[in-house]
Amino acid sequence: MNSSLPEKEKLLSMLTEIHDQLEELETVLEASFSDLRNQMNNEELNKLTAPVLRLSKLEEKLDKMNPSANETNLEHNNSVAKALKLEMGFWLPIEYE
Repeated sequence: MNSSLPEKEKLLSMLTEIHDQLEELETVLEASFSDLRNQMNNEELNKLTAPVLRLSKLEEKLDKMNPSANETNLEHNNSVAKALKLEMGFWLPIEYE
């Protein structure tokens, strides 16, 4: 009976060490995944921003070609752009003037 007590303490010590190592691993993984998540969010934002910028430039060219339609289409374009941003679930920091 006395010999089993040191074995239990040794086993408990080993389990405690494993638990501590798992906690350290959890912290490292959480930081790593957080960085990866931020990087992926930035990449997605860049992928979404580029087409919006191209569309904006095309709209500007069209406005220069057809200035009379500019005033009537400006309000419509702003509302459509806002609706698309909301529908996509992203806020893109692009201003339309």
